[in-house]
Amino acid sequence: MENKGIIKRQNKKKADFTGLVAPLVVLAILFAGLELLTRGLHISRYVLPPPSSVVRETVTHFGDILPHFLFTLKIITVGFLIAVPLGMFLAALFSQFDILVKAVSPVIILLVITPMITLIPLLMLWLGRNPNLRAIVVIVQAVPIITMNTLNGFTHIESEKLELARSVGATRFQCFSSIVFMNAMPQVFTGIKLGCIFSTIGAVSADFVAGSIGLGFRILQYTKYNLTDLTYGCIIIIALIGITLYSLVSAVEKRIVLWKL
Repeated sequence: MENKGIIKRQNKKKADFTGLVAPLVVLAILFAGLELLTRGLHISRYVLPPPSSVVRETVTHFGDILPHFLFTLKIITVGFLIAVPLGMFLAALFSQFDILVKAVSPVIILLVITPMITLIPLLMLWLGRNPNLRAIVVIVQAVPIITMNTLNGFTHIESEKLELARSVGATRFQCFSSIVFMNAMPQVFTGIKLGCIFSTIGAVSADFVAGSIGLGFRILQYTKYNLTDLTYGCIIIIALIGITLYSLVSAVEKRIVLWKL
């Protein structure tokens, strides 16, 4: 048994190492390929600058980008941290009543599939143009997807488990906290990880529509003045924010949902 445990840990470390190295290798190949392509074919830097130029210009002008980066990061983080417990609470509430599940499911799906960028002008009209209120856009964007996935997990539990728990005197709360919630954790984390993506999209969409600060606003400004290197740099920074947030949630999931590993 001890040997099996050692082998299992070694395989896990090997898998973690492979999972880290493989994407880095692909990125290095992509970086080198684009570098050779843009320089070999003499592609205009206003269309597709060499990756080395994007990195150099972004690092050189990062002082100009930094306030916008910090603002967008703040909006994404605040909105996401509010959206996660709110989405889980709504899913827990709705799952207790079949009629509520049937009633709200179409509304949740409607909110998920509706592009948030189409609703932002209305939200700005109702809420005003205080930049910090863009966190509400993130919440409205992320809560439905978190609620939908979490609700799906809460409502698809094997009935035999619940019947067995009730037969030994478990209360409704005990059934939910010990059986329903724990069994739904994979779906809960799927919703949270999707919430990372939707939060990033919501924050940048708000920057595009009603921005005077933020990475989305800088993308529009840099594009307007043909500063394509910096445009791509901002896009990469946004992607890194989303990837980092997604990776943090995945790391928490691995420590909590042990039976999924």
